[in-house]
Amino acid sequence: MLRAIAICTILFCIIIPVSGTIVTYIPDDESISSLDVRDISESHDGIIAFATTNGLSLFDSEWATIQAEPWEYDTGLQDNYIQTIEYDKYNLLWLGFSAGPQQYDGITFTRVGTDQIFSTMPIHDILRDNDTIWIANGNSGLNRLSGGKWEWIRPFADNGPGAYYITSMAKDHATGNIILTTHLNGVWKGVSEGKEIQFSQIPIPEEKFGKMTRVVDYPFGGVILFNDNTILYYSESGGIVPITDSAALGFGVTRINDVAVTEDGVFVIGTNNGLYGYHTYEIIIHITRNTNEITNNEVTKVFSDSKGRWWFITKGEAGYYQSDNIPEKIPVTIVNEYKSDNSDETGSSPPIQVPVHYV
Repeated sequence: MLRAIAICTILFCIIIPVSGTIVTYIPDDESISSLDVRDISESHDGIIAFATTNGLSLFDSEWATIQAEPWEYDTGLQDNYIQTIEYDKYNLLWLGFSAGPQQYDGITFTRVGTDQIFSTMPIHDILRDNDTIWIANGNSGLNRLSGGKWEWIRPFADNGPGAYYITSMAKDHATGNIILTTHLNGVWKGVSEGKEIQFSQIPIPEEKFGKMTRVVDYPFGGVILFNDNTILYYSESGGIVPITDSAALGFGVTRINDVAVTEDGVFVIGTNNGLYGYHTYEIIIHITRNTNEITNNEVTKVFSDSKGRWWFITKGEAGYYQSDNIPEKIPVTIVNEYKSDNSDETGSSPPIQVPVHYV
């Protein structure tokens, strides 16, 4: 009996080595302003922006934080509680609040839209689609800005999604389709037909996978859908492919909080039991308070930037992991579909997957 207990203890204490650097930051006046981070985005010139509940924090080798000031109502940040952010094609930062959006050009904040468009509706998500901006707001579905004109995509209209409350959006870079998750009404895709767009529901077997609550980009085409327990890949031609779930990540994982995918195809997964790097159906990195320089296992937010850093937010710190072996970027063959390493394909070696970005 004692021998069996000893073997189990050894199995649960296996440590996956971390070959890289971990840098962490504690909130203060010269660091990130809060660990309650609602969204993360990267500018074209590499600035990492953090939407927090205590202002806008920016990282570019050093930290800076912008907070709302009552005497800057017309040109300053309108609220410290920022719900979502996104850089557009022109490197303007879009910010979503509980009462509409703003733009930030690096100097001045500008109110976007009109009271007739956004009123006091909260902004749930903002998505850049080349020179078009999509905004999910309130219980009114979607608005998009294209060619300088606003258009309301009416919920339950002939061409609109069958949902009032859109929770997240992502672009399928292989097809150009817009993929939505909703609060109550499943997953939808928007297919552009000239200047028009037509939404239809994507069938997800919720009895098997549960309700999908978030969608994020997959750089090789298709998108990643996830909830607290399951991560799926969806493509137009291949349908649904399971990636992993909380049980497969191992002992101690009961909740998946956030997911991002790096340019070389690694899934960065934030859980209640630390940060995971997951690639080709196996865990390649596991960062926890027991093995590395973090103080809390609850990883609430993750983000992969263009320099290969895996940003993470815990209840104890913000920080990033950077591998010692960052792959060199070389010209390779483009593929649009997700391929598992368990494929039955034979013959010549499969092409290397590289990010596909339709603009």
